[in-house]
Amino acid sequence: MLRCLSALLVVALATGLLPPRAGAQIEALPRPDTLEAASFGVSVALDDSIAVVGASGASVCGEDAGAVFVYERQPGPLVTSWALTARLVPQPCRAKAFFGADVSLSGPRLLVSASSEHFAGEGQNAAYVFERTTDGAWQQTARLTGRDNRQEGPFAAGVALDGDRAAVSTAGNPDGAYSGAVYVFRHRPSRDAWGQTARLTAPHSLQTGSLGGDVALDGPHLAVGASTFFERDPGSVHVFRHDAEGWRKDAHLRGIDAFFIDLDLDGRTLVVGQDRAGDDASGTATVYTRGDTTWARSTTLRPSIPYESGAFGSAVSVSGQRALVTGYDEQLGNEINIDRVVYVFRRRNGTWQEQTILDLGTVYFGASLALDGRIALIGSVPETETGTAYITRVP
Repeated sequence: MLRCLSALLVVALATGLLPPRAGAQIEALPRPDTLEAASFGVSVALDDSIAVVGASGASVCGEDAGAVFVYERQPGPLVTSWALTARLVPQPCRAKAFFGADVSLSGPRLLVSASSEHFAGEGQNAAYVFERTTDGAWQQTARLTGRDNRQEGPFAAGVALDGDRAAVSTAGNPDGAYSGAVYVFRHRPSRDAWGQTARLTAPHSLQTGSLGGDVALDGPHLAVGASTFFERDPGSVHVFRHDAEGWRKDAHLRGIDAFFIDLDLDGRTLVVGQDRAGDDASGTATVYTRGDTTWARSTTLRPSIPYESGAFGSAVSVSGQRALVTGYDEQLGNEINIDRVVYVFRRRNGTWQEQTILDLGTVYFGASLALDGRIALIGSVPETETGTAYITRVP
């Protein structure tokens, strides 16, 4: 009976017939008819009237070649007025590229990773830049790569884009043999071309984590995770700042307890997920803010009802005064988590408070998050079925 009720709840929410807990309308973006992938929604990005959904397992020119789908907001109701306008694949296209594993959107530009799994070989990974032309079409304008002769882990483990600047990270080595790096690229309008301007690294120490993985970029600040992976010790986050003399280390934030560290940056606010934190491993999300000269921990976000091994902080997103955090909920006495939800937090007068919980009654919801103002884009990625991307307005 419980399974039947959960299934009915998912159908009702996806069709807009039943609201989640706090009454917000949440609906699924139209899924591509020809999509044959179990990874639609593995990555999402949102900027104003454009929404992007990655499907790194899409079979395009071969198995797991990957594709990215672009939606644009049309005149009409807020949620139901998004239309699929483009399907992007890289050139060259190849099997096992996992194009769309990570996406980042900044105005009319889109940065997409084509990266094999974190623990796979070095491979032919790359990051691709697409730009929206005046007639509304999307055109590939650059293919960004690292250096094959460096020991730094697979390229394009994470990507971030802000205007004319792009950041692409490598994954490092999970066994601790070597750390990763972040490549910074800049678009030169005079040449209409992208060029590498920096390669950022950190002293290698598995005690505080191997740099590489998720990366965030906003203005002069760049943040990248450093996990200890299988050591189960807390890792860290490295923050870099750009000034007239170039990039320099701005902070080393320690004690980040997560295997894959997920983080997001908006101005001087950095949110870092710690899905293994706490004595019961219920998880937290830590908010850091930058003052005039330094970064400091400003608060720790926790769910209203924490659950043992709840993985709160598996994914995070921040925009202005709001933040999204993925975690598990409603275990109902079972030995395993059965329901994954997205918690919505809002900052008022400097204090963060939980506002509502977005819940579809499924373990796959909240696999990826994007937030732009009050609009949230959330990926749900089942293991054996085509995924879904949901969009909603949060309080």
